[in-house]
Amino acid sequence: MCWASIVRRGDETVRCSDEGSRVNVRLDVKNWGRSGPSWDRLRAALMHERSDRIPITAWRHFPGFDDSEALARVHLAFQMRYGFDLVVFTPTFGYTAEPWGYLRGEGIDEHGRPLDPVRPFSGKDRWPDLRGNGAESKPFTEVLRGLRLTRRNLPEDVPMLVTVYGPLTTALFLRGDQVRDDLAAMTAESDESGLGGAHRVISEALGDFLNAALEIADGVYYISYFTCTESTDDELVALDAMKMDLEPLMSLGDRDSLLALHMHGNDLMFDEVIEYPIDVLNWHDRWAKPSLRDARMKTDAVLMGGINEADTMHRETAAAVSLQIGDAVSQVEGRALIVAPGGPIHLETPSENLRAAVAAVQDLG
Repeated sequence: MCWASIVRRGDETVRCSDEGSRVNVRLDVKNWGRSGPSWDRLRAALMHERSDRIPITAWRHFPGFDDSEALARVHLAFQMRYGFDLVVFTPTFGYTAEPWGYLRGEGIDEHGRPLDPVRPFSGKDRWPDLRGNGAESKPFTEVLRGLRLTRRNLPEDVPMLVTVYGPLTTALFLRGDQVRDDLAAMTAESDESGLGGAHRVISEALGDFLNAALEIADGVYYISYFTCTESTDDELVALDAMKMDLEPLMSLGDRDSLLALHMHGNDLMFDEVIEYPIDVLNWHDRWAKPSLRDARMKTDAVLMGGINEADTMHRETAAAVSLQIGDAVSQVEGRALIVAPGGPIHLETPSENLRAAVAAVQDLG
């Protein structure tokens, strides 16, 4: 066991270990959350300490379970079946765009994402039609009610995060890939009638929703499609887009809630992201750089990953899942890690592989 003390210097909180190293900590970790083994494991990960074992989680979409009671029921059943250390409450893909007319259509892919959604802002001249919708709009109230039902029936010793998409990511759902062209043409101050104005409206709505959700959940699992450079050759446009998409998340910096970020894509702006005060980082580390090992050299944030959800978890054997988890733990020496997939698991992921993942972290201790 590596014991540590907390030292505050101005607004910065650091961990001072018995080896004399320092780890930046945004949360008041000692007073965050409730009691129980899963909470203790997460606190230990945040402080780069050892606990009885490394925490583990996994999550998935549940297409067709849209109303609040159904959402709560499937999340509770999933958690009861596998006993993860962290529940990632995952409403239907793209739900943050629904207050502005986004429709999922009929088909879904293997992860539960819509194949042919209806995008109501297919022309950029439609952006001025986007009006304010706060946490009181129906898609948001339904999710909040489902979140509340889940928290009420979930054991108190299991923490829960709520999934939220960033405002530009939400705009991407509403308009499609053309939103990237809007970004390239946008000037932040003079675009109130276009994407700039739409971004402001969506950001305000998501801010309202996040504050309401974090009165129930213990943190946020925030998804951004704009933390990578693969959609543009202009570095400044990419950096501006990332800043815009992370605005609601950064507005939560003073809250004692866990801030976890999912970076979606391949060519990640990882070095830029780690400058932000984010507690937990998740990305598809098994096929997008950096590896867990390289990431640990760059940041003290908790890394959430290690499992290839598309191949190993879905298509390979339970033994392969266990071996991959062992490799993930060895990459970071078991330090500041939550074993997890790089994103939502396949809808038909074998139960024996999920059980093998939980058994693997238990065996590793």
